[in-house]
Amino acid sequence: MEKLDWPRPPVLLGLVLGPLSENRLFLSTDNYGLAWTHRPGVIGIFIITLFGIFYPMIKNRRARLKQEERAGAGQTQIEEFSHRKMHFSAATWFTITLVVIMASALWTSRNFGYRAGLFPWVIGIPTFVLSLLQLARDFAGKQKKAGSRAGAEFGAGEEAEVEIAPELVMQRTLAVISWTVGFFLVIWLLGFSIAVPLTILLYLKVAGKESWLMTALVTFFSWLFYWGLFEYLLNSIELW
Repeated sequence: MEKLDWPRPPVLLGLVLGPLSENRLFLSTDNYGLAWTHRPGVIGIFIITLFGIFYPMIKNRRARLKQEERAGAGQTQIEEFSHRKMHFSAATWFTITLVVIMASALWTSRNFGYRAGLFPWVIGIPTFVLSLLQLARDFAGKQKKAGSRAGAEFGAGEEAEVEIAPELVMQRTLAVISWTVGFFLVIWLLGFSIAVPLTILLYLKVAGKESWLMTALVTFFSWLFYWGLFEYLLNSIELW
């Protein structure tokens, strides 16, 4: 995913919050049918979700248009696409893998009852459709290119590449794996409410070497967001 420029945070969020989301969806639908989708809190979360999906796309498009107007296409760090004939690349095979996984999940859940199949369908159908759209882009040969702003200023016109020693890459990889495994262990031992702020506190201070003030502020507001969304708001929705 790193090599093909696919974001990793959604995968971690899915692993951590997937069971909780499935449980809440099951309880809400079992108790209220689809009436719970009309609640103000649910509508607010849905609007925030859509905003988080589309706002970065709109923002990047506006920034690209402004940069093209100022310096011309290809002279600043913008996204461009090269159109080629249908071909198979590493990105194409990766997307095909996602399509196969989603198709297999939907096929497996085709005979599930409504209660058991609701979560796989809600998650699987949109992901399957988006994977097909991405596969069409990969088949069309659309790839991202980036020109370097600094390179354009000095007339190089090529993106500067920074070589990282393999030892440093391995060290960082092991560190990330260790923090991730540690996070899951703390969740298992102490629960989400304690694991979230504790992990953020330790990571910022030990790995990030941030100041105590910055560490305390980020930890507090991260915990406040988690508690407000997953403890207070979801429980309030259930009570409604």
